Amino acid sequence: MKAIKTLCLGREKVKVYFKNFEYFQPNIHKCGDCHIRCICAATGKSWLEVFDGMVESARRNQWNLGLTENITDYLSSLGFEWHAVKPKRGESRPTVAEFAEQHKNDAYVMRVSNHVVGGTNGKYADIWDCGYKSLYGYWIKKG
Repeated sequence: MKAIKTLCLGREKVKVYFKNFEYFQPNIHKCGDCHIRCICAATGKSWLEVFDGMVESARRNQWNLGLTENITDYLSSLGFEWHAVKPKRGESRPTVAEFAEQHKNDAYVMRVSNHVVGGTNGKYADIWDCGYKSLYGYWIKKG
């Protein structure tokens, strides 16, 4: 796959493959926090606000912070609904970029292999362009 551009962020370079990708890092540290970052991207909430809400949910349910059930519980409290992606036999799963492009008026968090990514209004935002990844499911809040 050929990058359409490269973002230079200090010493770091991020390759961009799809036009609806936006670089997004709300935390001052790059620290394996995709489960928080994706919700920030989908809701516009600050990193600390999402972190505090997810900690509250995790404590109440005695779950790990990044557990899918914890993400679902917290997003449900914000009005998001979970949908599994189950393609019919012979069909392929939509990619992150395709899904975002088809949801121009919504907020969403997408589950892909070993990662979650958030977005709104036809765009997805992360610290790397995962637009080629196949969707396993998504949480959505209709606009």
